[in-house]
Amino acid sequence: MLFLFSLSFYNLTYALLYMGIHKIGFVPLASFPFPYKYLIAVGFYFYVKSLIEKKANATSSVEFLLFLPAVLYGILRAYWYVTIHTGVDKDIFLKVYEAGFFLYNEFAYLIFNLLIMISILKYIQKNKNLIKGSVSARKNWEWLSMFSWMFIVVIILNLLHQIVAHSLELEHSRAFYYIILILNTFFIYGIGFIGFTKSSILFRTFNLKDKNEEEIDSVLKNRIEHYMVTEEVFTNQNFKVSDLASLLSIPEKELSLYIHDTYHMSFTDFINTYRIEKVKLLLVSSEQEKFTLLAIAEKSGFSSKSSFNAVFKKITGLTPTQYKINHKN
Repeated sequence: MLFLFSLSFYNLTYALLYMGIHKIGFVPLASFPFPYKYLIAVGFYFYVKSLIEKKANATSSVEFLLFLPAVLYGILRAYWYVTIHTGVDKDIFLKVYEAGFFLYNEFAYLIFNLLIMISILKYIQKNKNLIKGSVSARKNWEWLSMFSWMFIVVIILNLLHQIVAHSLELEHSRAFYYIILILNTFFIYGIGFIGFTKSSILFRTFNLKDKNEEEIDSVLKNRIEHYMVTEEVFTNQNFKVSDLASLLSIPEKELSLYIHDTYHMSFTDFINTYRIEKVKLLLVSSEQEKFTLLAIAEKSGFSSKSSFNAVFKKITGLTPTQYKINHKN
């Protein structure tokens, strides 16, 4: 994975140099021309896109322009690398450093990575309701969102580190730079731990709903609301998910998954929200004095007073009596 390799290369290079290892075989490490800094977020960007089934056209040719900063910086680094190690100008890096290029470059690549990660996060949030499959598929997609936030925090900490280093003139302090190397190490090992223990999270393919499927979902939502609002099927105390699935002519599992993804709750919680809304209407209606609290609960679909009280308090934060007092005309 380009993302992980580029992130690891950053730590590995500095670790070897700090240990006094300046070359591997005949290849000098100092100023090695691999533009890893501009490939970290880009690698993660294309990793996320690669998780989407290819027929969804997740990646366009224009997006490959994200590699352009890495290519340009790589060419520049290659020129310096050859210039130094062929003896043409051994002080070229010092000259570039004194010109302030590396300082500006640190901020440039971090801001570049931050902007890419923000775009990735927006992409993940935009498509979270379009992921097809089981509940676990959605949870894995949500994990990408959590990981993106973690990476954004790491980038921001790197930015703050650079600001402090420049402000306090600590650019040459190894001890101060160990802080960011340790932070990045924990981040890398965290990814590795997830890779070993939960590989299905990192290497599964996601399918997105197409426009036709979105339209089908919209129709299904309207039909569900018809049965709940107009027909008030929830007033049946024994009403189950299988009953609603039968009315809608769809598999029970498909309906349960749809309710979970669309309303972010179980079928029981979903149907209880409608029951509580009806209870609230009855409690403040002009004819509410004709009914006992138990009668209102049963009329709304609850089978026992204890379960009704518990659900009502959970949803409204009040007892039925408190709600009635607070909403008296």
